[in-house]
Amino acid sequence: MGYTTKFSGVLTFQCAVTAPMLCAVKAFFGEDCRDHPEWNAGDALYIDLRLTDDFLGIEWDNDTGKNHGMVEHVNLIIREMRKQFPDFGLCGTLTAQGEDIEDRWQLYIDTDGVAKKRDVVMVGKKVTCPHCDEKFYVE
Repeated sequence: MGYTTKFSGVLTFQCAVTAPMLCAVKAFFGEDCRDHPEWNAGDALYIDLRLTDDFLGIEWDNDTGKNHGMVEHVNLIIREMRKQFPDFGLCGTLTAQGEDIEDRWQLYIDTDGVAKKRDVVMVGKKVTCPHCDEKFYVE
C-alpha cells in the first residue's frame, strides 16, 4: 500500500487574486507532472493541492491519497504561475506528518518566495502504548 504523509495548514496568496489567476492555479491541481515535461518537475508526481474554500490560498487535497514531492509541487506552481502573473506568491506553512511519529516536518515559504522543507524537533519522551503499539510523545 505504501507510506502516507498527511498535511495541515494553508499557503495563502500574496497578491490580489483575480478570476484568471484562480483558473490558472486550479489547472495544476490533480495533474501528473510526468505528463508535462515542459514543467521540468523532476521526480514530482500528482499535484494533490486544492483551493481553500474562501479562495484565498491553497491546501493539501486529502482526498487524493498519497503525496510524493509536496515541496517540488509548490515550487512548480510558484514558478509556472509567475510566468503569467509575475506578482504571484504564496506565504504560510504546511505541517507534514508521516506514519512514523518522528516523520514530522514543515513546508514553509522562505523570504525568497520559494518553498523549503525544515524538520520539526519532537519534544518530550517517546513512549509506546502497551495496548496498540502506537508511538507518541509525552512531556
